[in-house]
Amino acid sequence: MTSVRRGVAVLTAVLIAAACGATADGDPVADSVQDEAPATSTGDTATTIDAGADPDTSDAAPTPTGVKPDVQIPDAVPTELVVTDLIEGSGPEAAIGDTVVVQYVGVRSEDGVEFDNNFDSGTTFPLTLGTNSVIQGWEQGLLGAQAGDRRQLDIPAALAYGDQARGDVIRAGDALTFVIDVLEVQTRPAVTAPPQADPAECPATDGSEPKQQQFDTMQPFCIDVTKTYTAEIVTNFGDITVELLPEQAPQNVNNFVTLARYQYFDGTQCHRVLTDFVVQCGDPDATGFGGPGYTIPDELPLPGQYGPGSIAMANTGQPDSAGSQFFIITGPNGAALPPQYSLFGEVIGGYDTTVTQLNTLENP
Repeated sequence: MTSVRRGVAVLTAVLIAAACGATADGDPVADSVQDEAPATSTGDTATTIDAGADPDTSDAAPTPTGVKPDVQIPDAVPTELVVTDLIEGSGPEAAIGDTVVVQYVGVRSEDGVEFDNNFDSGTTFPLTLGTNSVIQGWEQGLLGAQAGDRRQLDIPAALAYGDQARGDVIRAGDALTFVIDVLEVQTRPAVTAPPQADPAECPATDGSEPKQQQFDTMQPFCIDVTKTYTAEIVTNFGDITVELLPEQAPQNVNNFVTLARYQYFDGTQCHRVLTDFVVQCGDPDATGFGGPGYTIPDELPLPGQYGPGSIAMANTGQPDSAGSQFFIITGPNGAALPPQYSLFGEVIGGYDTTVTQLNTLENP
């Protein structure tokens, strides 16, 4: 029997089963999760999308020129978001997770006083929708935008800076109007699973493989993404049931399942606990630097997909650097992490009992 220090969580076993609607285990990740403050929002308000008048098909529509446009302020200060396409572009419509490259000019809606633009400098501004890196009026107003659009956003204060002043021009409670030229829409690449490996290359599914914690190469692709996988993570504080997400993160789920079938996680500690943030496990050395001897590709989630009970791969901060360490999100700060960690599972059992106990522990 493994000797366990008081207050240290140990993964006794990760049990795997796979079938249509079956269960499977998970794999820990490598490296620590960066602490980040949660994003903030200004709240919800009603949104009206106004596409403007039908385009004039008798003449070719003008296109953005890189020259700062004049801004026509609305007749009344907006109390809800109004989106108007002054010039209509073409191509893919921007969605959550896509990157939009823009030039813009912003003025106060009340009187047209300008407070910012990047036309004069000739620079462009890329932003990824859904990351809360800009005001909510932009997050909502740029959804559906296409390359070549010139889009006016009349934004109520609640979707701008609310009752906070910004700089010398934006006052508390100001509504804002922007004219934005959409230069490029970079769509989020689709996640695809590699071909299944020969079963002879894969570990046995019945738990009979001898324990192994070091490998020369990445695991062969052994799972069937059309099946349902759940993982039963057994700890000295109780059990955790996890629904894995093979369609969203096939290579990360495969890595977790395959390592578990090699009993990789059995007897390992959850070496990092940050209250109401994350519990991190899966390092065979319990140092925060251990791993299986290889790294795996990122399969990153959409912004806003993390929540309490989400399970994601830890990494070094560099792309494609996860290995075997993983973390369970235990509170709002963890849920507010940027989408830089492959999300491969969600806790569906044991959160209110086992996970909440783990959340109260101290680091080993």
